Amino acid sequence: MIRKSIAATLKLSGILTVALALSGTPAAANTDGKKLLQDLISQAKKEGTLDTAHITQLGPAVPALKRAFNKRFGLDLDINVALGDQAGKIAKLLITLRAGGRPEFDTLTASDNDLIVMAEKNYSMPIENWRLLLAEINPAVASGKAEPRDVSPDVVGGQSFVWATRTKALVYNTDLASESTIPQRIVDLADPKFKGQFTVAPWTDTFEQGIMVYKDKAEWLRVLDRIGKNARGVMRFEPALNRILLKEFPFAFMNSAEYLGVKAHDAKAPVGIHWFTDYTPMSLQMYTLPRGSRHPAAATLWALWMTTPEAQAIFQKVSPQENLRFGQSDIDQRSIAEIKKSGSKLVSYLDSPESVQALKWWATDEGAKYRAKLKSNITQRQ
Repeated sequence: MIRKSIAATLKLSGILTVALALSGTPAAANTDGKKLLQDLISQAKKEGTLDTAHITQLGPAVPALKRAFNKRFGLDLDINVALGDQAGKIAKLLITLRAGGRPEFDTLTASDNDLIVMAEKNYSMPIENWRLLLAEINPAVASGKAEPRDVSPDVVGGQSFVWATRTKALVYNTDLASESTIPQRIVDLADPKFKGQFTVAPWTDTFEQGIMVYKDKAEWLRVLDRIGKNARGVMRFEPALNRILLKEFPFAFMNSAEYLGVKAHDAKAPVGIHWFTDYTPMSLQMYTLPRGSRHPAAATLWALWMTTPEAQAIFQKVSPQENLRFGQSDIDQRSIAEIKKSGSKLVSYLDSPESVQALKWWATDEGAKYRAKLKSNITQRQ
């Protein structure tokens, strides 16, 4: 259970309090959202700087994002955006906070599995009155098209905010394969007839989520062992996609954004996407404020603004990062429609109490041992 922090709060103009407190704290009675936002903007002006981090793919969009953010709030902040090594930055942050140090970044993006750890250890800084602020900043929330809990799921409510999702699917070369000849389910990758026709990534989160669908963990390990033996080798998504396009092998399991990126540059490229019918793994990409942020007001504005249709319209022009949780763009709606038509089931760790428990299980000794076996099975080389 997330415990109420005893750390001192950071008071912003006596109205907004960015506190290390229990997430989901009810908004103060009669609080004016517009006044909260104006006070937050005033404090951000005094701070003058924002240090944040983002994924590499959004690099070309950073100048436009910074301009739009400053314009939206009437600011002239010096915004520093570090790119890449998302996992490394989070690992360093956890070490820093565990040692009682101040974080390098005022706010940064990470996946749901990392952020639930931060929430439970009181490493994230909850934002009081976050629902009111979110409604002032994100018009999709203000209009009711998105619910606050869609943007900030209950287990990390008021601490982390979704700006994108990552889904995995089978990407294939349409000159080498068709929808009817490729594996229909993830478990079909274990079929001997597909041996040598695909690669697997060096990370295993995609297959870890399988325990929420295939509940017999011992049998799931056996399936993954067969998938690992069938795989052509271990390869990251980008080189795997390039080799699919070069017709070196027909398909691979990867982020759907890889497929969308190819199609955005060349609509006639010989590449297709198949949503597995047993399940579609999805992780939530969220911004969070680490405890001790030097510029908490600016960080709060950035974390909430990155959830907006305005920010999404900017970064999706550069990199088609979907938001299948509450996104409104054509890219989002098209993928949502395709997944629904396929009959696939989106599987995410923060969807329900049961899925949250599945995520927490990985942090146990039993879960760690199981992950080691899973990784050995799925990333074995031929």
